[in-house]
Amino acid sequence: MPYSRRDAPNCDWCPYKKNCFYELLGTKEAKKGWRELRLANAFKRGEVVFHEGSMPQGVYVVCTGRVKIYKSSRTGQQLTTRLESPGDLVGQISFLAEEGAYTATAEALEPSIVSMIDAHSFRDYLARFPEASLALLRELARDVRRGENKARDIAFKPARGRLADALLRMMLPKKPYPIVAGLKRRDLAEMAGLTIETTVRLLKDFEQRQVLRKKDKDLLIVAEDRLRALAGASV
Repeated sequence: MPYSRRDAPNCDWCPYKKNCFYELLGTKEAKKGWRELRLANAFKRGEVVFHEGSMPQGVYVVCTGRVKIYKSSRTGQQLTTRLESPGDLVGQISFLAEEGAYTATAEALEPSIVSMIDAHSFRDYLARFPEASLALLRELARDVRRGENKARDIAFKPARGRLADALLRMMLPKKPYPIVAGLKRRDLAEMAGLTIETTVRLLKDFEQRQVLRKKDKDLLIVAEDRLRALAGASV
């Protein structure tokens, strides 16, 4: 399906707006301009937002659902580098770099709505609203910090803590227990910087510690406080 204004959620009513680029825009005029330019599309699980190797078409924002970003090797192996949640910008680095194609693929991890502003309109928007450029710099700074934190954790945090971190980032609120839904063990391993074998072993360990429980393909977090303690452990 093509992007359309009809599918674009109302930013002012969005429950995720506090986490969104939209909230950083500041002025009413800048926010109005953003709302008027956005188009949106609904993606089913496994559908691709953009492909590695394709040319940047604009800037995207996840409105609902989750989108995974992964790189592919020549042999078809995949490496998940990030998981984007509602409010997160996607594709902005390749767009701003202007150095060619996307270096990763963006794929819906679950049914998702993704908004987009095309490249030409976004450049004009930044020229019209300088405060939006500052907001974009803040988003890029957050990206850099996330990358630095991940590198630090891989270097210094033990495997158990890194896996606990990944589970907490992917945890969705649900009763009676929070849930990590629809995430493949490979994706979880790549997010934590672990091998699949280590991830499977640690998940069994978490289950024996009664931190989580398997339910079909999902993971129920039955002791969130203990999982947070594991994530914070340094040894």
